[in-house]
Amino acid sequence: MNRRIATPLSPDMNIFELIDSEPSVLSIFSRLAIRLPFGDMSIGDMCLRDGYSTELFLILCSMHADMGYRPAVSDLRADMLPEVIGYLRASHHYYASHMLPHASAHLEDILAHADSRSRKVLRRFYDDYTRYIVDHFQKEEEHIFMVINSATQRCDADFSIIDTPHTDIDDRTNDIASLVTKSLPETVPTALRCAMLKDIYALRDDLRRHSNIEMHLLKPLVEIYLTTKE
Repeated sequence: MNRRIATPLSPDMNIFELIDSEPSVLSIFSRLAIRLPFGDMSIGDMCLRDGYSTELFLILCSMHADMGYRPAVSDLRADMLPEVIGYLRASHHYYASHMLPHASAHLEDILAHADSRSRKVLRRFYDDYTRYIVDHFQKEEEHIFMVINSATQRCDADFSIIDTPHTDIDDRTNDIASLVTKSLPETVPTALRCAMLKDIYALRDDLRRHSNIEMHLLKPLVEIYLTTKE
């Protein structure tokens, strides 16, 4: 299932080499607030400096670089669970404080060039889209992350929450993209349309990665954690 990542990732790999070979990992640095500059620092040295598990960081980078990548269960340890939950929570903050506001700013630019009917329709679709995403984050916090954090001998986290919603997000993304591409008046500049489309498709793809991390990293780690508690 795994494709060959452009450059094999290892603790000795230079940080610049990592970013240059797999630019999709840049968002990991942003959401974990990892400090710059790096100089010639290796991945292992950076993780040691900032207190992150090198093995887990490499897994996250691999899952961002290749959405088909699945970590081997044999590479996972129960003590990775708190750090993965911290990363997923940081991702929620990154979406809410960076990616959604960035797309919203492009939306306002578009609305300034649209007629009143188009403004009303596009704003309604976009508000529904962002509300759905934020509500989903809240459900994950309440029914997965908080339950896992409070678990002792067993865990009743509701993983069905992350099994189903991303088809809905894709559908909602397609609805907005269709409006921006097909239905807005010619007075809306193409550059503004493309800027917003780039943002919402980037968000869609990152949410797909987020879902993969929940299903193929968080969920197996919970099972490993419960096994160690039995």
